[in-house]
Amino acid sequence: MFKTIKSRTETSISLLFCLLLLIIGITSNINAQKQTEIDELNSRVETLKAIQKANDHYYEKRYAEAIKAYQTLLKGKLTESQKGSMLLMLGQSHVKLNEDTEAKQIFSELINDNPDGSYATQAVHQLTGLYRKRYQINEAIILCKQIIKQHPETAVAAIAAYLTAYIQYVEGKFDDAISSYKSFLKKYPDSVYRSSAINSLVRLYTTNERFADAEKLINEHLKQNPSDTTLLEDLATIYQQQGQQQKALQLYKDVLEKNPTNSSVRQKLGSLYIDLGEKEKAIAEWNKLVTNGLDRFQQLGTIYLTHKMYDEAIVAFEKAIQANPRYGYLYTQLASAYKIKGNIEKAAATYLEGLRQIGSSVSQREPIWEKMLEIYQGDSQKSLREKLIAQYQDALRKTPQNVNTAIILGELYFYAGQYQHTLRTYTQFHRNHPTSIDASLQRLANVLERNLDPSAIEYYESLLKLSKDTRIITNARYNLSRLYQNDEEWDKAVNILKKLNKNDASSIESQFLLAKIQLYGLNDPKAAQITLQPLLTRRLVSNQYVEAQLILAEVHVLLGRYTLARQVLSPIVSSVRNMNATARKLIGDSYFYASEFDNALREYRTVILSSQSDKLTNDALERIVLIQDNTDYLGLPLTDYVNALQHYLRGNIETAITQCEDTISIHNKAMIVDDIWMLLGSIHRSQKSYGAAIHSYRQVITLESHLAPEALTQIAEIYKKKKDFSNALETYNTLLTTYPDNSIVPHVRQQLDNVTKLIKNADTKTP
Repeated sequence: MFKTIKSRTETSISLLFCLLLLIIGITSNINAQKQTEIDELNSRVETLKAIQKANDHYYEKRYAEAIKAYQTLLKGKLTESQKGSMLLMLGQSHVKLNEDTEAKQIFSELINDNPDGSYATQAVHQLTGLYRKRYQINEAIILCKQIIKQHPETAVAAIAAYLTAYIQYVEGKFDDAISSYKSFLKKYPDSVYRSSAINSLVRLYTTNERFADAEKLINEHLKQNPSDTTLLEDLATIYQQQGQQQKALQLYKDVLEKNPTNSSVRQKLGSLYIDLGEKEKAIAEWNKLVTNGLDRFQQLGTIYLTHKMYDEAIVAFEKAIQANPRYGYLYTQLASAYKIKGNIEKAAATYLEGLRQIGSSVSQREPIWEKMLEIYQGDSQKSLREKLIAQYQDALRKTPQNVNTAIILGELYFYAGQYQHTLRTYTQFHRNHPTSIDASLQRLANVLERNLDPSAIEYYESLLKLSKDTRIITNARYNLSRLYQNDEEWDKAVNILKKLNKNDASSIESQFLLAKIQLYGLNDPKAAQITLQPLLTRRLVSNQYVEAQLILAEVHVLLGRYTLARQVLSPIVSSVRNMNATARKLIGDSYFYASEFDNALREYRTVILSSQSDKLTNDALERIVLIQDNTDYLGLPLTDYVNALQHYLRGNIETAITQCEDTISIHNKAMIVDDIWMLLGSIHRSQKSYGAAIHSYRQVITLESHLAPEALTQIAEIYKKKKDFSNALETYNTLLTTYPDNSIVPHVRQQLDNVTKLIKNADTKTP
């Protein structure tokens, strides 16, 4: 018995041990499963973070980084939706970098992989859009037809068929578009683009006065969907266009019975009542159209203005202004009604009241003044200007602390060309109203800068003297440095850029500008390199990094470090598609300055084949012509010219001048002499030796060189810079009469207009 009990005990222990092992095993499996789930969840989270980071690169325009991130992600485990979305973004990134071949390949892959998928249909849009963006219209249509043939009865085929018709419509191929829309509607009656295609086809018919076809098309589709109010509206419009007013009237009423909130139909019904001479009924319909919100009378005013009901429009806009007096747009609309009625003074008063009400709001003042100038400027409006200025001078005397009156008076002076009076008025008010005056001065400085008026410099300088706002000071300095650059005031530009706060958000751009001014203006490549050096150690976005490398490469070229320059440029040539031509041009320059003219020619020709920039192409062409046309005297004068140019661009002015003069003296019959005289003129002009520069340019004219028009242009621009406007005008006019067919003529005409404005401003300014 004892043995039996012992045996049973041992059996129970064994069973318990097995059960324990089973429980441990199950628990272990559960824990392992949970750990696997956690790992998978963490993996998905990390993938989502990586996708978000890649998308951030795209939306922040770091397309090269986006491409690398997408390519890495596509190698991993993704859902079908993630893969489709990512391929679409990858293709769009290549488009942004003008890498068309890669983009087309990716979009085509999306289309072919799943022609019924939503990302495939988006890819069709992207692919045809890419062709159209490059003005390859026929290629876009051919592509659509290939997709239809390759993937019949699929979602991409339906999109391609619709886009074929749409592209033909947009390009004015109306007969083809009609045929394509009809084919699309027949083959893909359930497409989401069906309504759009019908509407487009109706418009095509009505535009071409094929009213019977349009009516037939609408009636066919109304049989399938008699409650389609859009088609009923189109049919009513067709009746109205044909003079069948009563039919149109009944249809508009039918539509409104089915859909009383249809604002388009109610507006058309009102217009029809106007055509029928039933003005009260029209107004009644339009009153039903508008809501009871703040913009009720604005909506009515717009409708009345559209239908040339000016008295009604005036009443409506006046009521709208009572409800919302600080909305500048209402004043421009009310003034438009007064102006059309011929009441110019009332229109001007309305504009000025709008300016008074909105205060110093920059965004609202600009549109009001754009409209106001239509009645304020010009000799015929001199009396109006004088009257308004006198009114506001008197108003300011009565309320000398009213900043709104002061701002308006300053603007009245400004747009009358009395810039000094504006500055004087604003300076007086700045201490007590710095924010309002800063905003006004900044806006007017921007206007002058846009109009290429030299007074912009004085306005930005006034901002720097008056303002205490760091942001405004930073912007003013940056803008002022660019204006000094345009004016060839290189030292002033450099000094003001150095004052910019290096911790400011715009400091990278300002440092780039400083380096460029040092390189191209001061001809000091060593200083440019010193400016660039700290930037190269900073974390730059891709386009900034490439820009820094290009400037650095040019520094190396001018300092004779040709091999080093090519080492910097080679990676850009091979990997940065949109900067390939720029880098190639600089590689060509590295050979040009080394007098390796055959290698230079090879690179410049490559630039012409790949560049999408007119300036880059023209620069490369000029160098090719210069090299090919000046092989006389074994190319020695050309080598001397290159050496002189390099000395000039390095800032070795005396050496460059001596080299030019010696070459002209020794090789006075060489073909390159006129180019050397042009270079000598540029060197003297850079040193503000204007007399010597004009003398050099005149030698080119005496030689009857093909460069004579350019030489005359340089002389005219020297006169303009010296404010010798009469000589500038005379020289520009000589250019037009002597070289009427030269490509420089558009530039000359533009400069003539500019000089004429400068003379006019000089005459109208009050000392």
